[in-house]
Amino acid sequence: MWRLRHILHPIRSSKSLYRMASTFVYKRLAERQFRNIRRGQRDRCWCGGELLPFKWHLSYGVCTNCGCYVNRRPPLSEDLEKIYSLDLFWRTRQKSKGFPTIEKRAALYRSDGRLRYWLNLIKQYGPVGGCVIEVGCAPGVLLSELRQRGYECIGVEISQDVVDWMRRTMGLDVRSGFFPGVALPHCDLFLALDVLEHSPCPADFMREVSRLLLPQGIAIIQTAIDRYDHEPPFGDRFDMFDDLEHLFLFTDKAMRELAKLSRLQVVSLKERLWLAGEICVFRKET
Repeated sequence: MWRLRHILHPIRSSKSLYRMASTFVYKRLAERQFRNIRRGQRDRCWCGGELLPFKWHLSYGVCTNCGCYVNRRPPLSEDLEKIYSLDLFWRTRQKSKGFPTIEKRAALYRSDGRLRYWLNLIKQYGPVGGCVIEVGCAPGVLLSELRQRGYECIGVEISQDVVDWMRRTMGLDVRSGFFPGVALPHCDLFLALDVLEHSPCPADFMREVSRLLLPQGIAIIQTAIDRYDHEPPFGDRFDMFDDLEHLFLFTDKAMRELAKLSRLQVVSLKERLWLAGEICVFRKET
């Protein structure tokens, strides 16, 4: 055993160094490619509230009304498809953050417990069958599991190359386009997991969720919601303040206001996958 440990130690060290070097290279590559993304200017929250300075990150402000953290310099909507393209986002940017690429995501979602958690959440709150729409559905593992359970499944991704990859590799019905703005049928279950924080207008997003849901339909929204007293906000997950991707980080008050605006009933504000993976469950009453 003593000799085996000494033999394996340099092998493990070499693998670790390779991962670090690879992450460094992809980070530099991603920075160079994202440098040309055009930025806008936001002076108010989605709810109309004024923004106060946020001492932890100069690109964000804090809404005086709903408490959201608001990205003051969001990417222009016209550039979003480029940001979330197959190679630039799902391969280059993911590697730059030390995360698996889209090809390895399904295995990750199974191994880290999130797929099991989502399926249990749907079993607890969702319908036993019917039509499911998932916006931001890559890599498609959740829809694949639901399809096996008898649901009619439709996915949405903003970039056509991601849609093509999912159709080819997963055999799923995936539509391309920017939500809202994609032609979709009414549904019994709506899923958006780690998506709402990327939306330029959460109010429009949730209004369309409400319009698509059939009476008694359920929406499960997972997004970063500050329910804590961490300093800085989200503590170890302060990386959620990513001003290229995350346009809003929410509060429970904001989620209640979105529900009221969308005429949805809040079923639960207690669920959480993990820190910065908080969940709200809504129901369409009529």
